[in-house]
Amino acid sequence: MEQKEIEETLMEIGLTREEIKVYLTMLNLGSNLASKISEETKINRSHIYQLLERLISKGFVGYVIKENRKYFSAVNPEKLIELIKDREQKLKNILPHLLEIKTLDKEKPIVEILEGKQGIKTILNDILKLKKEWLGFGSTGKGTEVFPYYAEHYEKERVKLKIPFRAIFDNSKSGKKKGSELSKLKFTQVRYSLQEYSAPSSTWIYGNRLAFVLWDKEHPFAIRIISKEVTDNFKSHFEVLWKIAKK
Repeated sequence: MEQKEIEETLMEIGLTREEIKVYLTMLNLGSNLASKISEETKINRSHIYQLLERLISKGFVGYVIKENRKYFSAVNPEKLIELIKDREQKLKNILPHLLEIKTLDKEKPIVEILEGKQGIKTILNDILKLKKEWLGFGSTGKGTEVFPYYAEHYEKERVKLKIPFRAIFDNSKSGKKKGSELSKLKFTQVRYSLQEYSAPSSTWIYGNRLAFVLWDKEHPFAIRIISKEVTDNFKSHFEVLWKIAKK
């Protein structure tokens, strides 16, 4: 086996180039003083002590004291397999905790701001992609104003994909008009709030996503939160509104 391959393998299991040089030299020297190791490796003595300490902590070097002097020796290469197995077992022991940390990290809410018409289209396309029930309440008919042509195309595609849509519109004339139009579509249910008040934004819930869409005609934008916990809370809120809303 070539020297280069030996060194690359030792690097893969956690040694630096200098540590490898010292370890391989010590295999040839046998038990010896730091001064001799320094001489053979051409590494100054103060740095040799640092490298030896690191190798000891990694389990590659041991020492004995004879006549008040430290004699260092490389660990038998066969014991390196045991060392690797021991590290592997330790890693297995902490693996459940590491996975728990990763899961907690995954559950942290992701907050995005999507600007302009294209940003809102991104959310609408995401609804089509996920194919989960879409819940909506808030402002009425604003989407059609901002997307006079795209809105019709979108609704056809949603129905084609059999994506259920439940919407709560305000009890105004425009709200009832929009609700009446949508309720004619398949996979669509519409109810009306008890007030005529129309919110300045739409709240959309789908999958594990929650979106607040602000329908400024010139500069519409949306805030999207990706979080199962947050979305579930808003779903519960929607269900309460749905129960008290009028058909």
